[in-house]
Amino acid sequence: MEYATPLRRMFAFLLDGILFFLTLIIGYLIWWLIVLGRGQTPGKQLLGIRAVKRHGDPAGWGATFVREIVKTVAHWFVIGFFADIVLMLIDEEEHRSLADRVANTVIIRNE
Repeated sequence: MEYATPLRRMFAFLLDGILFFLTLIIGYLIWWLIVLGRGQTPGKQLLGIRAVKRHGDPAGWGATFVREIVKTVAHWFVIGFFADIVLMLIDEEEHRSLADRVANTVIIRNE
């Protein structure tokens, strides 16, 4: 029987940590892709809200994907994040953000 060296054991410990976080990331991405087609992100799903087309039809995967890309790019810049908040606050009826305006969506509560 050959015993594992301390160095090999330390690398195993590090690999366990890396694999744990990669699994979390991959799991989140799979969850994100599954619920995206329903007009949701995982956060929206947990809060019971979803994106729909402005006229009420389901947003679908394409519109929701466009919405998420626009939101992500806008939020890379601090001013884009604050502009989104201002847009939602001044739109007293629908509370549409920049991403909603680009994708022609609104966020509603699940029925």
